[in-house]
Amino acid sequence: MTRDDSESLPASVSSWLAENLTAGVGPARLVEGLLTLGLSEPRAREAVRTIAEHPAVRHGLRSAPLRDELEALLTARAALHAQRHPGPAPVAVERRHRLVAEDFFERYYARNQPVVIEGLLDDWPARRRWTPEWLAEHFGDEPVEVMAGRDAEADPDFHAERLRRTWLLRELVTHVRGTRGSDDVYLVARNSLLLRPAFRPLLGDLRPPAGYIHPDLSAPDSVHLWFGPAGTVSNLHHDHLNVLFCQVLGRKRFWLLPPCETPRLYNDRGLYSAVDIRAPDLTRYPAFARATLHSCVVGPGDTLLIPVGWWHAVEALDVSMSVTFVSFDRPQRNVEWRDYWIGPRPERVPR
Repeated sequence: MTRDDSESLPASVSSWLAENLTAGVGPARLVEGLLTLGLSEPRAREAVRTIAEHPAVRHGLRSAPLRDELEALLTARAALHAQRHPGPAPVAVERRHRLVAEDFFERYYARNQPVVIEGLLDDWPARRRWTPEWLAEHFGDEPVEVMAGRDAEADPDFHAERLRRTWLLRELVTHVRGTRGSDDVYLVARNSLLLRPAFRPLLGDLRPPAGYIHPDLSAPDSVHLWFGPAGTVSNLHHDHLNVLFCQVLGRKRFWLLPPCETPRLYNDRGLYSAVDIRAPDLTRYPAFARATLHSCVVGPGDTLLIPVGWWHAVEALDVSMSVTFVSFDRPQRNVEWRDYWIGPRPERVPR
């Protein structure tokens, strides 16, 4: 293959090759991947060789020893974590009642440990008032952004723009009440619904937990609402900030794994794992079997700290409403880990 042939590859394919080469993936595996995209074997081998010789890729390969050292460190940390939790899996997330804010920050937030806290939402009017029917009665004619068609999309979290729809809130409530065991339609955090003028009255039904969350909720992305039927699922991923997850209505099941388990979670794109938490394929993802899994169910009035970097998956067991906060009542409002996004795998290559 000539240089011109190499440059005729779609940019997404070249980027995919470069990313995987610098991540230590062997050329033979990449050739196999290119064959599935429609390349002939000679062209696939030449494409891998050409990209491997690019100066940027060579630089990435020189940094591989540091990456390997960091992975070894995480593996050691994961082994120590497993020794702290030698009992049967999954490990139950610790539960506390009305935890004092100072203890929360010292024992859990600063130590990067999850905890379920009971009693923090007892004074929320939302606990008494928010039902799907109440929302439809008071805000039913307001448009809301939902993710629709998720069941038919293999990677719904990577195609948010494709799945974005605008429904009246009344339509969403009708769907939620008539659906069970479906992940097809979900009102997710990206809507920033609670900061829209029409929905601002809902903020009065919340009480940011005193001492935990900064009382000013007007900043962008400081508070989010999640609403959907039983069966909605967010597959295994991590956030780049600490999150205080507050359950208003219904129950949700959480699976969590600490950041030190990252090498075992097949983080192939962005913030997501390739492992299906409900049916992990251990033949394809064998290292996942050695990861220490934590779990809990949060019900109405429960609050869960999802520490920054902790991998988690979520399944709604009932019709569910949840509120999340990220602006903690500290001078440094939050702590970031990493914030990046890698889109879908490259498109097929024309023959």
